[in-house]
Amino acid sequence: MLNKVKLILFAIPLLLISVTASHAVVQLVDSESTGIRNDLDNNITQGVVASGSGLPGDFVVIMCSTFSDGNNLFLDPTPGNWLELNSGECGGSGACVLGIFARFDESADSSDITCNWTDQTSVFAAGSFRYSGVDIDNPIIAVACNSGAGGLVAAPSVNTEPGSAVIGVVSIGGDLNLVTQDPVESIFAQGFSSLTNEFNLIFAVSFEFPQGGSTGEIPLASTSADWRACTIALRMTPTTIPTLSEWGMIASAAVLMLIGVYFAARRKRLQASA
Repeated sequence: MLNKVKLILFAIPLLLISVTASHAVVQLVDSESTGIRNDLDNNITQGVVASGSGLPGDFVVIMCSTFSDGNNLFLDPTPGNWLELNSGECGGSGACVLGIFARFDESADSSDITCNWTDQTSVFAAGSFRYSGVDIDNPIIAVACNSGAGGLVAAPSVNTEPGSAVIGVVSIGGDLNLVTQDPVESIFAQGFSSLTNEFNLIFAVSFEFPQGGSTGEIPLASTSADWRACTIALRMTPTTIPTLSEWGMIASAAVLMLIGVYFAARRKRLQASA
């Protein structure tokens, strides 16, 4: 019996270690896109995108894009309080502007979020990703963006942590005569206007990155128009691992429990033999 007690005492810490050494990752639970929009009302300064549905406390990232003549700027989305992850114009002549914002959503239901900008335009595109398992205190590991005109579009590489989620997004915009994009994958939002001959596109991907380290560049599209591409890495909620003092209390409790079991079994055996 004593040998069995020793075996159990040895096995319990191993079991606890295996339980607490989690390989969890940030998980994508929903995505939304504005889809294809043709001939929006002229002279608009806002557009709506859905947040997606999931569980209370999920982390929502929205990506908004519209036309720019080189001076347009995104304002904070409404309603709610949003963290601006990045906002900036495309390269070349700056014919588009991309804004990326995030927040924790206390509602499980999808809601309409309004993207707002300063200059009147006629096109708009947007999408959203909704995640579970994001660290509530420090959700963002890294954000990096590049801008350019024409060519193969790739979101820049970032260094990230094990278990993170990575987003690659590109906004492409300009004159309709330049709409020669070749998307690689994923949510696709686009706006076209025959009134102003403008177009605006968003391509975005989201993927888990369990191993951590460098993401490498993320290929997203090829185009002859202006573009802006960004990479965002999201941090996983830390896995709770007991401290040394907590391990001591766990071990002490296990020892006392098993000693009690041993002596109870011994007493029962002696009573049976009497």
